[in-house]
Amino acid sequence: MNEEEKARRFQRAFYDRIGGGMQLSSLFATLPMIAFLAKDRESRFVCANARTLKIFNLEHEWKMLGKRDSDFFPLDISAGFVEEDQRVMRSGETRTYYARMVPDINGPLNWYVVSVAPLRDPAGEICGVAIALYDIHEVGGVAHTFQQVEPALRHLHTRFREPIETRQLAELTNLSERQFTRVFRKLLGDSPMRYLIRQRIRAACQDLLATDRSAGAVALDCGFYDQSAFTRAFRLETGTTPAKYRKRHLDALEGSPS
Repeated sequence: MNEEEKARRFQRAFYDRIGGGMQLSSLFATLPMIAFLAKDRESRFVCANARTLKIFNLEHEWKMLGKRDSDFFPLDISAGFVEEDQRVMRSGETRTYYARMVPDINGPLNWYVVSVAPLRDPAGEICGVAIALYDIHEVGGVAHTFQQVEPALRHLHTRFREPIETRQLAELTNLSERQFTRVFRKLLGDSPMRYLIRQRIRAACQDLLATDRSAGAVALDCGFYDQSAFTRAFRLETGTTPAKYRKRHLDALEGSPS
């Protein structure tokens, strides 16, 4: 059995498990403006359309099947994607319309509107996630709103280690604080301050994997006032402590084939 046959068998096994519920994926197969993919409970790819393959710089879907983000991206980036998958699977709730920078394999970072939904088998058990990514500049209506809040969003992504208040962000967009918060939440699915915390946690995840600094040092560097506040926020976001997060992902890295 060659690699393509193994990959297709893996895909068919997942489709059988969810009772053929991925039939709708055919609607996304060739749409040029939407990247659509799905993963199983272990965050292994089970489906990818043409736009997704372009992001991953691949010609054939089977070359993604059964693989993980860590097979294509550095661990500090791929771990963030997996944590998002797990968060949706834990909550059972769809996360939709929040802007995220996603790197193409070829290098450039692009802004996408992302929707992540849990997949369930016939018994109702969550067995994976379906993900749709829309290039922010190709989504009519959303593009204008994104342009409106982009200065604040860029500030959040580049200055998140510094003290930031909603008032400051609103001033960057020439909106009142109330207007800004409403528009931001509608577009990104979170309040500005919740989004800030998520950005700090994402950076902390990268620091925990890329350095051997203590959790307390990482916390202060990522904008948290103390380690206890950091640990609470980290557990809420990832479902585990910083120490366990570091150990789990580094153990996985050491155990992966070279």
